[in-house]
Amino acid sequence: MYVGRWKRGGVIVVLYSTDHDPRHVHVFEDGKRLLKFDLESWTAMEGKLTSKVRKALESLCQEGVFDEKPTVQID
Repeated sequence: MYVGRWKRGGVIVVLYSTDHDPRHVHVFEDGKRLLKFDLESWTAMEGKLTSKVRKALESLCQEGVFDEKPTVQID
């Protein structure tokens, strides 16, 4: 289950609610995962951080989409 899916500059950034720590996003382009990116340390966990991906992540950060850790409610 994902809580956020955003497209910026040709890349798709996904934040999953059920994913493990540290808090991170998965970045895709053309249906392939390019990167797993740690939002706490602002570093690549897997893959290579390209300028295109960096710009997309910086744009989302400026928009405030990574400001709060999502919570999942189970009824």
